[in-house]
Amino acid sequence: MPRKPEGILQSACIEYLKSKRIYHVNITPSGWGMKGEPDLITCINGRFVAFELKVGNNQMESDQLVKRDRIVKSGGSHFCPRSFWEFQRIVDEYDEMEGV
Repeated sequence: MPRKPEGILQSACIEYLKSKRIYHVNITPSGWGMKGEPDLITCINGRFVAFELKVGNNQMESDQLVKRDRIVKSGGSHFCPRSFWEFQRIVDEYDEMEGV
């Protein structure tokens, strides 16, 4: 079965995080997980950074928006990159910041 575009993007993003030795958690959808969790949760230079990966015209769902708002309200960062290059730019910006 062919992989969905968001799955392909997620694999590329995970490989990039591994290459930079950045701590990350890949949230895999299952019947047991909490709905709306971001695809990737990372810690970059001591900062909590979450990513909801989307491709094309896909939009974040309401439960994903709720999780985003909770993360931001708690002092974390949340992004919704639509390409590997956008993801890479965000990661590199955080990676170049001074650590917390």
